[in-house]
Amino acid sequence: MGAEPQNVSEPSAYSGEAAERARVGAPAAVAAGGEPAALARFHEILVQTGDLKWLDKTLAGLSQKMLWRDDDSGASIALVRFLAGAGVPSVHAHASNQFMFCLQGRYTYTATGLTLTPGSFYWNPKGCLHGPTRAEEDSILLEVYDGPHYPTQPDWYDSPEDAR
Repeated sequence: MGAEPQNVSEPSAYSGEAAERARVGAPAAVAAGGEPAALARFHEILVQTGDLKWLDKTLAGLSQKMLWRDDDSGASIALVRFLAGAGVPSVHAHASNQFMFCLQGRYTYTATGLTLTPGSFYWNPKGCLHGPTRAEEDSILLEVYDGPHYPTQPDWYDSPEDAR
């Protein structure tokens, strides 16, 4: 008999909570087979998002749970939470398509009055100017980018990591 087949991906540079839990091999600098951890293989994974901690960003009132990121392309999937009264302070554009699904709260684009409420799906095409925003109440959004978030680091973030 041959070796047992394994359900693992091709080597990829993924990060985020789900990727960290799905990494095959040692979680240190080198994964199984001598591959750098950044190019590790992954297997399927289930993450209970309620078990994850919210990580604060440098924009007051904004935190996230990064679920998955493709470090090569910049694409990502995260839960973002804006506390009531918090929001993005100025008009901006993204370097890729932005998709958001509202799970909780009321999140308003103040220039247009567009408001996301539970069950709302929002698509902001690459390069489209939008904002500022304000959370009318504590709001949780599933946010997906199909590439990098910003062409340059926005001035409301003190950390380049927050703009990824």
